Amino acid sequence: MISVIIPTADRPGYLDRALRSLDRQSLRDFEVIVVADGGTPPEQVIDAWRGRLAITLLEVPQRRGVSHARNLGAASASGDLLAFLDDDDVFLPDHLAVAATTLADPSIEVAYGAALVSDRWIDAIPRTADGAAVLRKGYPFDPGFLLVANFIHTGAVTVRNYTGTSAQFDETLQHCEDWAMWLTLHAQGYRFAYTGACTSVYHQVQGASGTVAAAYQRSPTPFTLARRRLYASWPASDPRVAGYRRWITEFDGRLDVAIERGQPVPRHAFEHAIRTLYPAFTTAAQADLAHLDMLFRPPVLARALGPRADRQGVPG
Repeated sequence: MISVIIPTADRPGYLDRALRSLDRQSLRDFEVIVVADGGTPPEQVIDAWRGRLAITLLEVPQRRGVSHARNLGAASASGDLLAFLDDDDVFLPDHLAVAATTLADPSIEVAYGAALVSDRWIDAIPRTADGAAVLRKGYPFDPGFLLVANFIHTGAVTVRNYTGTSAQFDETLQHCEDWAMWLTLHAQGYRFAYTGACTSVYHQVQGASGTVAAAYQRSPTPFTLARRRLYASWPASDPRVAGYRRWITEFDGRLDVAIERGQPVPRHAFEHAIRTLYPAFTTAAQADLAHLDMLFRPPVLARALGPRADRQGVPG
């Protein structure tokens, strides 16, 4: 059985959409654990789904953050597999089935697929993907690149239940906590497998509430600070990793300066950066700062922001 863990906080409409995506799953052997992280408990939403989903609501009296919520959900899980779904994201219908099939191989402990990164609310793969609005985030596993940046979306991951180990989400992190978890699991010997299937949607809707949108309203961004901390916590001796980390550090610095100056920054900037870096890294090319110049060139910014974007475009 799979235990699906959903942290939520005062977003009943989002939560209802996430639960609807679970009701559409082709694999039905799963339970749902919703962790209300402070705020008003979403009992009305939960009650509406009790007849269709095996669902448990856990309540945290005061806001403790997404890491604590996931850890609490994992500690309460009955499944031998754990899947993670944020309340503003959705699973596509075969998400759990693909993960279970992949993890039927006992040599694999972590299965993850591709995710759509979308500027608009969607619950299916668009027939015609608008490149400015929908990106595909999906990369085969590379342990070296994992030391550079997080290329695995939280909602794309299903993992063997690790609660009998020391692994858990770092509750002192509110950003990049998923990346820290993947690094921890890999360091403990967990084997990762990329399914190749696109089975989840990662929503980054402009104007919607969320930690990513809020993070890019101040400088240095919490992502800049979290990446500095993780680079210090996970030192790398490989000079290629060090070179690509310098690229990411420069990327963060340029974003921070743009935010300080009130300048527009490219939507989904980080996702575009990973799309540039990953193929170069995996073919042993050196990190090229010229790619940063291209990403931050004003015409590129204009295309990335689109005609209706304001000065506070939200990068992914």
